[in-house]
Amino acid sequence: MGFLPVGNGHTIYYEVHGKGRPALVLHGGPGGGMQHSALQPFDLTQWCVVMFDQRGCGKSTPFGSLSHNTTWDLVNDIEALRVHCGIDAWFVSGGSWGSTLALAYAEKHPGRVTGLLLRGLFLCDESSFRWLYEQGGASEVFPDAWAGFIGVLPLNLRTKGWRAIARYYQKKLKGAHAQTYADAWWNWEGAISFLRPRKDTTPAIERRSLSLLENHYFLHDCWFAKDELLHGLHALRHIPITIVHGRYDMVCPMSGAYAVKKALPHARLMIVPDAGHGAAEPGTKRVLRATLRKRRTRRHTRENQ
Repeated sequence: MGFLPVGNGHTIYYEVHGKGRPALVLHGGPGGGMQHSALQPFDLTQWCVVMFDQRGCGKSTPFGSLSHNTTWDLVNDIEALRVHCGIDAWFVSGGSWGSTLALAYAEKHPGRVTGLLLRGLFLCDESSFRWLYEQGGASEVFPDAWAGFIGVLPLNLRTKGWRAIARYYQKKLKGAHAQTYADAWWNWEGAISFLRPRKDTTPAIERRSLSLLENHYFLHDCWFAKDELLHGLHALRHIPITIVHGRYDMVCPMSGAYAVKKALPHARLMIVPDAGHGAAEPGTKRVLRATLRKRRTRRHTRENQ
């Protein structure tokens, strides 16, 4: 573990676990911070797993900073971390926003990626934002949770487009009652993340960083041009890719995963029939463990032929 200065006043906190084949795990959000539960699918006697807190969250400093905090800053941080750890190329795994960042990194540095494992794939496109933050998408499945999300808005905003809603949140997330709006933002996402509801134990400080950074990134379209990730997929034709997606994912609809599979026929799309969005869904955990075990077994077999 340690801290790596990455420029513009930012320092990222990172950890290294296990020994063996190098892998990078990218957390969700943006702003979620690393979760040690993400190590569970890996056999740490066979994998050397690197994880880090992205800019503005977790133990990285300055906490909550939006300055010099873009997708492409994070991509550069990943490269800096790879060089710092002395790794030539690594297997990259990410869920939700982590899958977005994994794709962005792989498209820019395909020679540094030995494989991709993408869970709950999120393309950060207009249709995804409308589904999540505008009436008529996930709100139709979870109207009770949606009422909480829009309950902090003025009446004239509650049926507006997602950008108008997000801009109002943006202003309030920087104000005197920021935690109230952070809780409303996160409670909406948390409520729709699992097939079976579970008690939310996300700490207040993490709810704050999640809401602040998600709002910041999404209002900037994550600094992607229209369909940029889809247009860049041709760079990944030589990279083994597995996509794991819950059939009932209400945060990141499966249409994004299907679009990537259509553009890259060699990718494996594994649909978990009894799961929503969360990485902790029992079915998703089983598939992730099995996928990583099979990848390790296939590689070991090739090396010994």
